[in-house]
Amino acid sequence: MPNDRTHTPSWEGGRVMVHAQSPSPTVLFADEPLSAELCSWLDAIAEITRAANRIVPLEELFELIAGATARLTGYEFCAVFVEDQERGSLVIKGSYGLSPEYVAAINARTPIPVGPGDTGEGPSSRAFRSQRPTTVYDISADAASRAWETVAAQQGYYSLLSVPLVVGQVPFGVLNCYTADRHEFSAREIILMESMANQAGLAIETIRKLAEAQEHARVLLHGSATLRAELEATEHAEANHGELLRVVLKGGGVNAIAESLATRLRCTVLVDDAAGRLIAAASVDGRPATRDGRCAALHEQARAHLADDPDLGIAALPAELGPVNGSPGLVVPVVLDEDVAGHLWALCPRQPLGPPHRQALVRAAAVVAFALLKERTAQEVEWRLSRDFFDDLLDAEGQSSEALHARAHQLGADLTEPHTVLVIRRDAPQDEPTAVHEDREAYAQRSLLSLVQRTGATWKGATLTATRSDHVVVLWRENGQSRSAAEFARHLRREILAYAGGWTATIGVGPTCLDVQEYGDAYRLTSSVLDLVQQSDRRDRVVTLDEIGAYRLLLQVKRPRELRSFAKSVLGRVHAYDEQHQSKLGLTLRTYTTHRCNAALTASSLHVHPNTVSYRLRRIERLLGIELDDPQTLLHVQLALMIENILGN
Repeated sequence: MPNDRTHTPSWEGGRVMVHAQSPSPTVLFADEPLSAELCSWLDAIAEITRAANRIVPLEELFELIAGATARLTGYEFCAVFVEDQERGSLVIKGSYGLSPEYVAAINARTPIPVGPGDTGEGPSSRAFRSQRPTTVYDISADAASRAWETVAAQQGYYSLLSVPLVVGQVPFGVLNCYTADRHEFSAREIILMESMANQAGLAIETIRKLAEAQEHARVLLHGSATLRAELEATEHAEANHGELLRVVLKGGGVNAIAESLATRLRCTVLVDDAAGRLIAAASVDGRPATRDGRCAALHEQARAHLADDPDLGIAALPAELGPVNGSPGLVVPVVLDEDVAGHLWALCPRQPLGPPHRQALVRAAAVVAFALLKERTAQEVEWRLSRDFFDDLLDAEGQSSEALHARAHQLGADLTEPHTVLVIRRDAPQDEPTAVHEDREAYAQRSLLSLVQRTGATWKGATLTATRSDHVVVLWRENGQSRSAAEFARHLRREILAYAGGWTATIGVGPTCLDVQEYGDAYRLTSSVLDLVQQSDRRDRVVTLDEIGAYRLLLQVKRPRELRSFAKSVLGRVHAYDEQHQSKLGLTLRTYTTHRCNAALTASSLHVHPNTVSYRLRRIERLLGIELDDPQTLLHVQLALMIENILGN
């Protein structure tokens, strides 16, 4: 194992990515029942929340946060660092397990500068400035941590996890955990530490606000009604926040959050994604309403009032969106990894939505973001497993059918039933700069996969879905009870037009397979059909094998080398002549056969004089020693051109 490992985890689609796994030293991350983990989590939150409600001094809260985090995670040491703006450094304000000598050494003699130092930028500074979690596998082997190597050895730790601590949407410091043994921090550990840092930030913000409220109460003896309202709003928001967290930790998703929030706020709650697609809805009484046409109409009406680039904060909606009593609704963006992943809507309230409801809605949006992140992580795992299985299924030579059937069963697919192969690929962007195209390609591919998976789940016929290269592959179950693969493909094409954000896709419907050994050939045949269609600039369509005529026979030839040899024997001299003389005989011949051997139409298509076409055709006949008006010769030429369409020149 390398001695020097410093990781700043990256985020892909909202999922923490770390590059190695090792056994965790904690008991929390073992395969415990959910109830045990939930109890540990809620106990830690409750301990911090009680301290915040008691308005303990911040120094005491920092110590409590460090201790609660260490006990929750099982790490040996923990520290809360706060930015000292005058010194331009991060200093320890609370700790657990660290000796007073270590704390004094860090704060007085070797403070952590915000920004690069003599040996580079330390991990805590990177986490603070980048607002991203940072891990160090071995302090002693990390060049940027050389200034703290001695005190780390004296304290007795090797590995470090640093996560940003944000208070009131402003960077405040970092929350650090250390282990006595060298340790690779898993994605789950990092997510939990970030969640703990979020709770700590909320507690610090709560104490600040409550302290400010008490100060105002002492100064303004007769203004306590407003302060009590602020306090109640905070407590109400905390109660809602805790309840919604319980919903998520018990396995509930975005729909469960919407239902709980609708009951508490007594309004219609809607959640949409970044594309404006409604993904969760609950009526005033908390019942699910995603398929309710009235909710869909209300959502469209509300979105019409949303600014093109709304501020990342709560916004009031017109009173007409609260038809019960004229009370305006509210909308707050759901922010995930610094991007707006959707919106949380509170519409048609049965009572005015005051400050308590506003705070509750803002906190609820954070919980929705957490639930979406959880769903994305699970979805990423499912996609990866499906992709690995597709790699083996589509190249099944040498693999046992029993093993493939068993793996498919684990993924929820029964390949003893007939399945049709579908291949979906985005059409190349038109009139879009190359740089823009490259920047958007990865996002568009992920969007296509998500849209295909959502649509397939709704129709309940897509048993397996995965990405391969630049396209998405679907296995569609043909059991006579669900709709056919072609019907699904046509519906999917309409969904892509509606929700893909401007780009289109071409869908190939391949053959139906009865045995696991057939899927590889079916996939390659369908992919070749897509190549054929998209190379001919035909876009945004569903293509079945019945539509490609004689091409289907050529696409199923097992030895492409023989096809290439035939095409070269027929047209090779023409291509060689074009390359040597920079002429266009090959293009002329292809255009001529495309236009039913009509020289006038060929000339018009090529924007040349008909005599030029006639001259070129005579030159081709002399080069090849053929006569193009001979039907058999013309058939050979057309077959060669068809092969070039499939395999290239």
